[in-house]
Amino acid sequence: MHEPTAEREAERWAWVLSSGGRTPVERPFPGRWEVGETWIRLVPSRLPPDARELWVGTHWTSHGYPEPEARLLPSAVEARRWATTPLWGAVPLRVEETPWSVVATFGVRGGEAQSEAHLAKVVT
Repeated sequence: MHEPTAEREAERWAWVLSSGGRTPVERPFPGRWEVGETWIRLVPSRLPPDARELWVGTHWTSHGYPEPEARLLPSAVEARRWATTPLWGAVPLRVEETPWSVVATFGVRGGEAQSEAHLAKVVT
């Protein structure tokens, strides 16, 4: 990844999500931008030679925290498989899909947790 280009693209995306600066853009640490409840992360990675896309998966606890950090996935098929794999012994209650995301919701410990996989923006 060409770091200055990736930083610029993340900054541009944050600006778009902030409605052109109408909503504050927070930068809690390098490689992360927050626009309201939306987070943008810059994750250095390498696209596998035979892959045409890259997906990012994150588990979210019922308290709204990622657990653990994001996982990189090489395809939509792998993203769906990862997101719908039983989480802490629970099978998905529901699965919502678009061409750019898979969100599986699980009933866990008296609440809901989610496994989300989203198509990554790859900057080379």
